[in-house]
Amino acid sequence: MLTIIAETPRLQLRHFTIADLPDLAMILADPKVMEFSLKGAMNTAESQGFLKSRILASYRENGFGLYAVEEKAQGRLIGFCGLLAQTLGEQKEVELAYRLAYPYWGRGLATESAIAIRDYTFHTLKIPRLISIIAPDNRRSIRVAEKVGLQRETKTVFQGFPVSIYALSHATEANHPKQAELLG
Repeated sequence: MLTIIAETPRLQLRHFTIADLPDLAMILADPKVMEFSLKGAMNTAESQGFLKSRILASYRENGFGLYAVEEKAQGRLIGFCGLLAQTLGEQKEVELAYRLAYPYWGRGLATESAIAIRDYTFHTLKIPRLISIIAPDNRRSIRVAEKVGLQRETKTVFQGFPVSIYALSHATEANHPKQAELLG
């Protein structure tokens, strides 16, 4: 049985399973999709390692992780959106991360899924703060983060790469759009 995390009018967000590997591997192999990834495009073996050691293991270890984003109309996996446990310096953080297959860019789906995960994080998981770690040139990701309510907090170096840290606390989340406001 699949664990559904959130639903929006166009999307369903759920736990990944190993059966998602072929579709996930196709997405992670696309150099355009992976342009701002720390590791770049992945082959099938690397995607399998990512799915097992980063996604599925996080559900067990942290109680959260990256979630499969399915377009309801087609029932097709189109990417992921969810949470990653990160350490910045000495500080433990929870990162809101998202990545969609290229054909689904520019339709508001990343923002829609990220708002659903933001609300799930604050209201269900009761995690008080979210960050996003974004390459300064990744304009699309910055726009999604800002639409979700995250604001640039600082610039730093993360795993050897210059990045900007965007952040949102639950206390300030009330001032940002809810799913219904965006879609209505």
